[in-house]
Amino acid sequence: MLKSLSLRMFPPDMDTAGRLDLARAAGFAGVEVNLEPWQEYSLDSSTQELAELRRAIESRGLRVSTVYDREQWHYPMSSRDAVVRARCREIIARLARAATILGADTVLVMPGSVDNRILAPHPEIVPYDIAYRNAAEVLAELAKTVCDVHRVHLAVENCPGKFLVSPLEFAALVDAIGSPWVGCCLDTGNALWYGFPEHWVSILGPRIKRVHLKDNRSAPDGAITATPLLAGDVNWPAVRDGLAAIGYDGWLVAEVYPHYRFHPERLVFDTSAAIDAIFGICPEVEVRP
Repeated sequence: MLKSLSLRMFPPDMDTAGRLDLARAAGFAGVEVNLEPWQEYSLDSSTQELAELRRAIESRGLRVSTVYDREQWHYPMSSRDAVVRARCREIIARLARAATILGADTVLVMPGSVDNRILAPHPEIVPYDIAYRNAAEVLAELAKTVCDVHRVHLAVENCPGKFLVSPLEFAALVDAIGSPWVGCCLDTGNALWYGFPEHWVSILGPRIKRVHLKDNRSAPDGAITATPLLAGDVNWPAVRDGLAAIGYDGWLVAEVYPHYRFHPERLVFDTSAAIDAIFGICPEVEVRP
């Protein structure tokens, strides 16, 4: 397994070159590229600009693990509005094109939501059965068009939108699509919203194409707070053993927030060290009294 991290994990005022240098210095092998309007590179970046980004990444000995655009929260494939669903298909098609330029084989996909008030500028509550039907139709269409053209996988992520709240349901959706191009991105932190990530690992099994490493802590009142890795409630030994049991050998992509208030660059190094500890990449250090 190879370590990667989201380019959004870095200090907000750091340019892309600085982020890549820091990722390499911290021992990561790859980066997840977020192509969003508010980032230095976006879906509007030209082929030449994306090719330059790829050269910058590869010149540092890094690779692109995945590409993503959070505009999918704004235009969910589960929406009752056909115009919104069409915009979602367009975003994913452009992400697939960008992935081929960047040398990545996987696009991170949000399957929509029943309740998208967390991030969407125009909230929409969609009946569960309609959200499921719309998401399945859009994914099936993308598998036959975008994936076949660009030869990239769609890794559908479990997201906290009150949708696909069970790993059994998540697996059933992917199986219903029936395409080798469509799999899952398991987000460990998001799984804590509805259950236990180690259960998701064993049920999703070989459908898992990417893993997002994230940790959360649950309060007695049900509030969920994002934490650094190892500081939350994820049962990391169980997750590690579960991934080993299904033979997962793909990318481990850290997506850890919020930034530290002071010395935010330390989050990158701390996250790298936590991944090493969780997955046994470095031996344990004996602590002597």
